Amino acid sequence: MKNTYFLLLLFLIGCSTPQKEEPESQEQLPEEIVAKVPKPVITVDIPNYQFSFANLKLNQTLGETDLRVFKHYGEFFTEDFNIYRLDRIDYLAESYFIDDINLYFIDDLLVKIQAYLKEDKTNEFMNRYGKARIVINDYHNKKLLETESILTKANGKYRINEKIDYYKLRWMTEEADIEYMVNKKIDTTKIIQADDIRHFDDKRHRYKITFTAKDFDDQMAWVRWESYKQSRGLVAEPATED
Repeated sequence: MKNTYFLLLLFLIGCSTPQKEEPESQEQLPEEIVAKVPKPVITVDIPNYQFSFANLKLNQTLGETDLRVFKHYGEFFTEDFNIYRLDRIDYLAESYFIDDINLYFIDDLLVKIQAYLKEDKTNEFMNRYGKARIVINDYHNKKLLETESILTKANGKYRINEKIDYYKLRWMTEEADIEYMVNKKIDTTKIIQADDIRHFDDKRHRYKITFTAKDFDDQMAWVRWESYKQSRGLVAEPATED
């Protein structure tokens, strides 16, 4: 009898022992639906044409000059004297160091090329064009030269004294006269009205190189003389038949 109770007790204990629950199966959630936002269309005006400053040559004709990146600035003195200014800097191959370009034509010939630079190219031009004439006219730098030398030597090469902040370098070659101006003291924020030729030669730029034809001064003298005659009414009118 005791054995019967013992077996019954074991049976009851076995029935009352909690069964281990099977882990719940994790239901796979649906993937998050992301709203598709249309990507903006970005158009970039990449120039399909480039103009190189190196292609400009003195005494080439107006018709031979590629003026697609230039704008006609105006006629001055007479109709024979025309100036063109760079209009599309993004089309210029050398825009990484050139900021602006002016072209001067007399009688449809390119007689003067002027470029404003973004950085000082003194050492590069001295290496390229050789020995130059140095012109210093302002009082501050003339006073400085009483105790300083114009040139300093480093690593076997001569350089312009960095303390000099305004000067011009000039080279006289067989093809052209070259002048490079450095002016580190100017006010680059000054606003200049571009409605007169006297304001055309922008003084806000620190670095400017100019190439002029050998007979430029003679041609400008002729332009001014023709302008003077016109202003005085000295230009002969063609004869008319009565």
